Amino acid sequence: MRILYFSTVNWKWIKQRPHFIAQYLSVQGHEVDYFSINPIGKTRVQKHAEGRLRIRDTYVLPFALKNRWIERFNIWYFQKKLSVYQYDIIVLTNPLQLQYIPKRLASNCSIIYECMDNMPYFYNGHLRERMFIEERRMLGFVDGVITSSRKLKSEIYDRSPNKELTINTIHNAVDKTTLSQAPESLTLQGPNLIYIGTISHWLDWDTLYKFAAKYPHYTLYFVGPVDVELNLLPNMILVGVVEHSRIIDYIHYGDIMLLPFSVNELTKTVDPVKMYEYLSLNKPVISTYWPELDKFECDNLGFYRDFNQFEELVNAMSRIKSDFSINYTFMIENQWENRVEKYDSFLNELINQK
Repeated sequence: MRILYFSTVNWKWIKQRPHFIAQYLSVQGHEVDYFSINPIGKTRVQKHAEGRLRIRDTYVLPFALKNRWIERFNIWYFQKKLSVYQYDIIVLTNPLQLQYIPKRLASNCSIIYECMDNMPYFYNGHLRERMFIEERRMLGFVDGVITSSRKLKSEIYDRSPNKELTINTIHNAVDKTTLSQAPESLTLQGPNLIYIGTISHWLDWDTLYKFAAKYPHYTLYFVGPVDVELNLLPNMILVGVVEHSRIIDYIHYGDIMLLPFSVNELTKTVDPVKMYEYLSLNKPVISTYWPELDKFECDNLGFYRDFNQFEELVNAMSRIKSDFSINYTFMIENQWENRVEKYDSFLNELINQK
């Protein structure tokens, strides 16, 4: 099967669900082209191949969402690039991507919408309204939908004009290969709290700043790309992006791992990849609560709703001895290979129904 995977993030970005899905679909024997569009000047792209997986990240003009002429040019340019290819399956991951697919290509294959986030809530004002409109249009066109969480499945069903549309939830997972390797030596100040992921406005900054100010002997590490202006306290350390293969070092040497999301329309649909990774390595985890996390309930996971609960959890979990060990049962059950087998079965079902 030949698959176009149209991602919202390029291949060099911090490794996320799109990277793993595309990678393991190629391991399953499919020919996978991984495309993303990247505004000139924002990042560098690199084309290369890894077995049956071909990375075809592409430059486009910037400011497309602010200027419809630029957007139209980018659509024309991308359609021209795609016009030389043939696919059995096209996977779209953003409602705006449908307009980039040539009609000839779209009419001769099955199209999937893989919804990993409550996309309209990444935007504000008229752009949010446009995203709702574009998503509804997409849901009336695609052959099937894959969501990463149960909440997203419910949201997509409510928005879809086609109530017969097949919607399947395939949760996130862990990369067994990365988590099974031995950590390298890493010096961190202790005691510490570690957040790994995109550092943005959706974090619970009020609690984090208040804790850092009240407990200056704790060090808070933030590992990942930054897309928000920060004015951190001295004991709040911005590490930046690290190779995915080295994420295990920070998990191993971290005392307590954090998932401190502000709970809103965007975050309460999230099935966090990092939760799978932390629990696979038996780490103490403190997180805000939303119902999607109920399936993770265990002794080393604590939920907080305000600063006092956060403070109490840090004090309680600081007494937990955190040795490096692997929860093999949890990790094997929740590895990407298993998720992609379900993903592959779903694609085959849609192809057979065509």
